[in-house]
Amino acid sequence: MRQEINILWLEDDLTTDAHSNRKEIVEDILGNKGYEAKIVEFKAFEDARKELVSVKRYDFFISDFNLDSPETGLNYLEEIRDRNGFKQFVILYSNNNYDTIKSDVIDVLKHKKLDIFSNFTFFSVSDALEEQHFEHAINVILCRWDELNALRGRFMCENAEIEHLLREKLNDNNPDHSYRKLFEDFFREKVRTNRTNLSPRNKRDYDKLKSEWSALIDKRNSLAHVEEGFSEQEGYYICSLNDPEIRIMESSLDKERCELLSLKNRIIEFLGKTYY
Repeated sequence: MRQEINILWLEDDLTTDAHSNRKEIVEDILGNKGYEAKIVEFKAFEDARKELVSVKRYDFFISDFNLDSPETGLNYLEEIRDRNGFKQFVILYSNNNYDTIKSDVIDVLKHKKLDIFSNFTFFSVSDALEEQHFEHAINVILCRWDELNALRGRFMCENAEIEHLLREKLNDNNPDHSYRKLFEDFFREKVRTNRTNLSPRNKRDYDKLKSEWSALIDKRNSLAHVEEGFSEQEGYYICSLNDPEIRIMESSLDKERCELLSLKNRIIEFLGKTYY
C-alpha cells in the first residue's frame, strides 16, 4: 500500500511565511495519520494546468482562490474537473472573509454548472482556523470507509515485505514454508542461542518484539477473510471471519496504521542486526 499522498498545490506566492505554514499544517496532518505528503508546487496557473495532463497520480489538489492572474482558483477547479472528473478532491482557500467568498461563488454559479463543485471545499484562512479547516477537508478526502480496506491491504503488504526479508535471512526459498514457520525457524536457529548473552533490558525488548511480531502474523492471517460492520459507538469496522475478536475500527485507523509502520520498522531493524 502506498504511504505517500501526492498533492498538486497552486499558489502564486510560494515564498511567504503563510504558504510555508500551510504546507507544514498539511504535512503534519498527514504525518499524524501515518502518511507522507509529497507536494508539487506551481505558482503559475498555466504551469499547473499543464501538469494536469501528466501521467503522475495526484490524490488531491490545493489552490489559492485569489491568484495573481485573470484566472481564479475556481477556474483551476474547472480545469481539474475537465481532466479528472470528480475522482480527486479539491481544496480552495482565500484570504477574503466569508461574505466576499460567498459573493464570489454566487457570481460563478450564475454562469457555471453546479456540479463543478462536487467533491471540493472552499474556506477562508482569515479566521485563524486554517488548521481545523485543512484537517476537516483531509479527513473527508481520505474517506474513512475505504481506508478500512486500504489498511487491511497494508497489513498484507507490510508483512509480505517482512516475510521476504526473513526468507533472505534464512536463505529459505521453499514456497511450502509458511510465514509462521519461517518466524519459528528464525527464532529457533538464529536467535535463541544468543539470547543468553543479552542484558536483562535487551532480553525484555527481545521478548516484547517476538511477542508483538507473532501477534502481527496472526492478525495478518486473520485479516485475509473479513466482514464489514458498523457500531454506533465507534463507527464502521472490519473483523476477521475466523476470529471476530480481531478487528479494525474506523475510530482507530490512525493508531493502527502508525503502530503497524512502527512495528514493521522495528522488525526490519531487528533482522538487520549483526550479532545473530
